[in-house]
Amino acid sequence: MKTTYYNLKIATAPCALKLAVAADLHNSPFDKVIESIEEENPDMILIPGDLMDDIQLDNRDSIGYEFLRQCVAIAPTYYSVGNHEVACYHRGNHLKKPIPKPISDTALARIAETGAIFLDNTAIKTELGVTVCGLSSGLNGEDNFPNKEALRSFAEQKGFRILLCHHPEYYYPYIKETDIDLTFSGHAHGGQWRIFGQGIYAPGQGLFPRYTAGLRENRFIISRGLGNHTHIPRIFNAPEMIFVTVMPS
Repeated sequence: MKTTYYNLKIATAPCALKLAVAADLHNSPFDKVIESIEEENPDMILIPGDLMDDIQLDNRDSIGYEFLRQCVAIAPTYYSVGNHEVACYHRGNHLKKPIPKPISDTALARIAETGAIFLDNTAIKTELGVTVCGLSSGLNGEDNFPNKEALRSFAEQKGFRILLCHHPEYYYPYIKETDIDLTFSGHAHGGQWRIFGQGIYAPGQGLFPRYTAGLRENRFIISRGLGNHTHIPRIFNAPEMIFVTVMPS
């Protein structure tokens, strides 16, 4: 596992903050992830989607629930929706259209029992003076765009705002024009294979995608993710845990 550190100065930050970002776990073993989070002792843990697939949300024994419980024991944990939480796929064949599947009340209750805060086109103001929003995946089988009203409402809020947006391809057409302070995405898995620093393929972007990893504009960070949901191996593309230190400028 690769650990990436970012140090940002952002004028609107209410105080010094350390953020842990765990994207795209896909119900994978997580011992090393928890060890790294414990060592860094962040103020907040952010999970921008694809922690579990839709079928795993309905299984009370899913690894993802235990991951949430262990995260909450370290720091306040905020979990938003990725495409695998809201869509089931035809026998895992991503060449076919996914079938929309709302998250069940049972799954929502199980998430709540872990102590994690689940954000589904909703926002919450934390005790640290930070407002966190989870912009849910818009992948519904035919279209792929976010809930624009939820995004507009969050962008209009005052103070330091962190957006969890699973899809990096949403940033430039929808989020860049706002003044949201910091956005975290995943989904692209670093492009699955990386050659000379270039990802090869990402869902929603196709071949040689532009947005697969790294920091852009000092306010948009894309994680390579921690797990894998296909039989295609990651090549030159280690799973990535991200820690961000934010200082008021």
